[in-house]
Amino acid sequence: MNLKTLILTTLLTATIPAAAVPQQRVGLVLSGGGAKGIAHAGVIQALEENDIAIDYVAGTSMGAIVGGLYSCGYSPEEMMELFTSPQFSFASTGQINPDMVYYFSAPTPSPVLFTLSLGNDSIARQVPQSLISPVPMNYEFIEIFAPSTARCDGDFNKLMVPFRCVASNVEGRHKEVFASGQVGDAIRASMTFPIVFSPIAINDTLLYDGGIYENFPVETMRDEFHPDVMIGVDVHAADRHPTPTALNQISNMVEMPQSYELPADEGIKIRVNLDRFSLLDFPKAEEIYEIGYRRGLEMADSIKSRISARRSQEEVANRRNEFRRSLPEMRFGSVTTTGGTKAQNEFVDRMFMAHGKKIFNSRQARDGFYRAVSTRAFANLYPQARFNPATGLFDLSLRAYPKSPWSVGLGGYITSSTNSMLYAAIGFNSLGNTMADASLGAWIGQNYAAAQLLATVRLGPQSHPYSGSIQAVVSRRKFFQDEQLFFRTGSPDFVTGLEAFVRAYILQLPAGRHAVTSLSAGYGYLHHRYYDSSGLEYANNHSLGQLALRYDYTTLNAVNYPTSGLAIHAAAMGLLGRTWVNATPGHHVKWLQISGNVAKYFNLHKHFALGLTGEAMISTRELIHEYFAAITSAASFNPTPSSANSFNVSFRANSFIAAGVAPIWKATSSLQLRGSFNIFTPWQKIESARDGSASYSRGYLNHPEFFGEIAAVYTLPFASLSAYGNYRTGIDHGWNCGVSLGVFLTAPKFLK
Repeated sequence: MNLKTLILTTLLTATIPAAAVPQQRVGLVLSGGGAKGIAHAGVIQALEENDIAIDYVAGTSMGAIVGGLYSCGYSPEEMMELFTSPQFSFASTGQINPDMVYYFSAPTPSPVLFTLSLGNDSIARQVPQSLISPVPMNYEFIEIFAPSTARCDGDFNKLMVPFRCVASNVEGRHKEVFASGQVGDAIRASMTFPIVFSPIAINDTLLYDGGIYENFPVETMRDEFHPDVMIGVDVHAADRHPTPTALNQISNMVEMPQSYELPADEGIKIRVNLDRFSLLDFPKAEEIYEIGYRRGLEMADSIKSRISARRSQEEVANRRNEFRRSLPEMRFGSVTTTGGTKAQNEFVDRMFMAHGKKIFNSRQARDGFYRAVSTRAFANLYPQARFNPATGLFDLSLRAYPKSPWSVGLGGYITSSTNSMLYAAIGFNSLGNTMADASLGAWIGQNYAAAQLLATVRLGPQSHPYSGSIQAVVSRRKFFQDEQLFFRTGSPDFVTGLEAFVRAYILQLPAGRHAVTSLSAGYGYLHHRYYDSSGLEYANNHSLGQLALRYDYTTLNAVNYPTSGLAIHAAAMGLLGRTWVNATPGHHVKWLQISGNVAKYFNLHKHFALGLTGEAMISTRELIHEYFAAITSAASFNPTPSSANSFNVSFRANSFIAAGVAPIWKATSSLQLRGSFNIFTPWQKIESARDGSASYSRGYLNHPEFFGEIAAVYTLPFASLSAYGNYRTGIDHGWNCGVSLGVFLTAPKFLK
């Protein structure tokens, strides 16, 4: 070939349109690995920044989540917004977001740590099917993936990027590859790690994590899409989990021996070393993402030398925007529940009608879903959203798994001080046209014994519900440093307090999502037995009628050691009755009382929170003549569980104000170091004269006292473990320290 021919051939070749040259088809394979799979999003970000094309995606477990999000039009940045959002945190831990709890239908808080249903089911069926509740995850999946399922008409080839994911049919002992159906269901099945998450049934078959049979779905990519070249991202642990943690042992038992190789002639493998992270290290999402991103950048040149296919970031963004714009709006035209009795199914359906409209949007659907699960009457509630082309709306179907109406609960609070107690309760819950629940609970401890009967009936349409309750409580507490384990009625006491009362909540109304307003009337008998300085025994008694108006609001994320949320409790009550000391005739009393407390916790940083608290009481109560009678009958300020059993006269008053600050360092998602620093001052201090009579001090708000506590708290799945030390001023000033386990919550009090 002469020079002229060579030049002519070169020019002709150069003029052939680029489209005529076949472009490599690139398949992206994403392994499982739990939270470590968040690194996949970082790798995808690096690939996009280097214009490396992605034509197909196959993923397992967390790889299925990332791959599914990418195929449904989510950018890596949007994935990270999701992975670091409160919604994802609640879904990954199985906790219901306190902001979504419908307080009006939620159970009354109690110290229960473990609950066992009483029904015809075997004990094995009553044991929780997973360590993490699937309920919060269930709704998030339909909200994220249902529009994309509608857009592709259930064909995963019609997503923005064709997609496959792998689940495991344990009964049939083989993998299941999803190419069609509900995108959310397929991904939900693929990431269901045994015991950690409960399995879901698709076509009447229970499916589990795809990693059991194919954690690195190279074979699935090869068989389903036949790509020219593959990019495989492997984040699984390199060894067989030598550390004997519970999750590692489960993983070793369930994972079948399998290959994590990608033949060199078929593609290039990116190994991301994340061995120091665990399967559930989702709070470390940003760090894991950054490791994946850096590893992707390190491999970019090697990938580009092997893969010629390019797709600019602008083109990818245009494809993504076009796909997202074509998604139908989440609007629902019907709701149907199955799985429970007819009354239970209708109850769930009505939760979605609270807005009073036949057609409702995604926000209203979320509201209805959490109204139903706030009752805690369901072990699981699984929603599906199917698009109806004829109406342009989604049809919402829910599979309900009701708990038995009867249950037994066990709990308590164990501490190194004299404040330990055990708790047991039996409860009944009925769902239907009316929602009725009742419970009988008992506390027994070394210085405290109590019982409570509570019955509630909720009536009315969901748009305007209301309820009524009957409450009966008897409790006895002693303030005495005795280290015997259980309460002894015959032991010598410094002060023993007895309360017995019945209260009818005539009307209870929801005040928004997080609050309840109630009107109540009741009768109570209050008795305090004490010794004066000479050793003489006295008994102070009250027989009182009560009319009260209450407002209760809460979004706190914990009963004893919250780190976020707001709580407001206020009460205004009038009291009328008689008081007497020992066998004296006594006299009639009446007074008005307004009390309230507020607690607000601010999340200042990932690891820091700040709580601000306030409490006040204003009372027109006349001062009882005898000092000990007056001081034992006065209200007490107890800012922490450890202070609840101390009888400190300096923190008792008929009227007072208090304020506190609670700095919190969250070392991990489970471990916190927190302080509680409080100032208390009575409106007028109750003082004792030489003859034992009581009088108010001169001046107002001029006897401030301090209570401070520092505690290390470890949050377990069922309770809190704490080690604390505190100091208080006043007559009984001093230091105190100890450890505790459980939930500290005593029976209601008549004057609270």
